[in-house]
Amino acid sequence: MSAGLPHTALLHTAGQRVAVHGSERVVRTLLADAGGPERPGLAAADPPNVVLSVEQTRQPFGIRGAELITRGVWATPGGEVVLRNVGGSGFDQRWSIDEDGLRVASRPRPSYRENAAAWLLPARQRALNSQVLLHYPALWFALQQGFVPLHVSIVEVGGVVVLLAGPGGVGKSTLVARAMADGSRATCDNLAVCDGVAAYGVAEPLRLLDGTGRRAMHGRREQAWTHRVRSLPPELIVVLRRGNQEEPELRELSPATAARRLVAGTYAAGELRRFWSIAAVVATATGCGPVHPPITEVAGRLSARLPAVELLLDREPGAGLAELLRRPLAAIRTGRVG
Repeated sequence: MSAGLPHTALLHTAGQRVAVHGSERVVRTLLADAGGPERPGLAAADPPNVVLSVEQTRQPFGIRGAELITRGVWATPGGEVVLRNVGGSGFDQRWSIDEDGLRVASRPRPSYRENAAAWLLPARQRALNSQVLLHYPALWFALQQGFVPLHVSIVEVGGVVVLLAGPGGVGKSTLVARAMADGSRATCDNLAVCDGVAAYGVAEPLRLLDGTGRRAMHGRREQAWTHRVRSLPPELIVVLRRGNQEEPELRELSPATAARRLVAGTYAAGELRRFWSIAAVVATATGCGPVHPPITEVAGRLSARLPAVELLLDREPGAGLAELLRRPLAAIRTGRVG
């Protein structure tokens, strides 16, 4: 599959071992979309189970004899799935599954409309490309292993692994970056996959209002991770909200309310807006995996076994997570000893 594609990168994301083949520019861009390359030797130890190639040709994928699944999606007699203009990105794709895993080939075939959108909104197009070319295939293959996407941050604070949920823009990334600057570990600040027990981060850059890298959506800038662990097991659910009060407030949440917030935040996430339809048509065409990811079930398993609190932040940025969550963190550490 890598014939004629001289550049290759290996990385871990969403619990998957991913190989990316393409031109030097494409591979460099997708590595940046994954938050930077892994440390030498980490990725090479495991054979990839998701192989992604971005081809230079603009020829369409063949659909002779293929079954039409829905507009722009075909299942071929050989068991492959062909998708045109995936998510409005201007890329066509061919997905196939074999005993070694998932293989996705992508070809740029933008129309005038996609070219104009890319020129006018480059940050939006970069985000869309990274979703379609990298993140969505890894997320879909994670579904085959019982993991579902969640719009959360996962960071270890004071020795306790915290799952941070909340709407976009509430401040999750800033709190994670601050915790990491104080020596904490994290696996993601935006998206993870989870089966109700284990959680694997989706490899993306940190996106911060005071970042120093290339422009991202919503006025943020991207920043490479200095260190990121592949997986952390959540021990505490924290739902963030931004308030107007002078001091932060902390209150307990019922399991049902915590699960509801996790589900709502995941379905509301703009980063996943196109994923649901892609997952549904690929599952339909291949007969593999759920047509509708069991987000509610996984959120219910998490909230049934973990304590959950709501953290209402004050108007201005203030204390870090270690101080804001001092009481629930201490309770979990004490429970371990007991």
